[in-house]
Amino acid sequence: MILFFGDEDAIMIRIALFVSLLVLLFAAAALGQSSTGPVNFQVSQDFQNRYASPAPGQGATGQTKKAVIGQGSISIDTGDPKNSFWTESTDLSGAGTIVNTDMLWDTSSKILYAFARTNLRCAHGKAIEGNVLIGIYGKKNILSKKPGSGWWVVQLAQNQCQAPLAGLYGCKFDTQGNNLACGRAELDPRINDMAIVEATRF
Repeated sequence: MILFFGDEDAIMIRIALFVSLLVLLFAAAALGQSSTGPVNFQVSQDFQNRYASPAPGQGATGQTKKAVIGQGSISIDTGDPKNSFWTESTDLSGAGTIVNTDMLWDTSSKILYAFARTNLRCAHGKAIEGNVLIGIYGKKNILSKKPGSGWWVVQLAQNQCQAPLAGLYGCKFDTQGNNLACGRAELDPRINDMAIVEATRF
């Protein structure tokens, strides 16, 4: 069967095709953009590589066994009081700022956690001091994540670094330390992991 289209039908078909093309282009552009959070922070490659040897470094102090790392709502409770815990001076971001950093190696989940109070920089340039909690997936981790990848999270008050709401903000990062999905975050106590609940762009 042969269909014949009038001028109006041909125009409508062309408009529909054009709109469909625009939708596809916008979708592709959205996928190509990575979100950014209110805080600019990137885990240094040297610290990220600690996943391969998650043990106290030279000069480490306070070595003990512990289940919890962090403070208040920016903390992880691994549920295992036999996990290794220690403190050492570390440059978390590679910016030359050495801070006392608590570290915990979860032997069951194979995740290395780090917690410190350090200098942070807002996405719009202002410097603040705040707490940061980092999780780096180790080899054969329980979540089957790529070893060396991970996440970081900070706690902000409303309007601090222009955060629209008070709460946790952070990013997931890949094995090269590149921040991927960023935004409002939450810590999942069931698997002791971090999830981005709302992507943001600053």
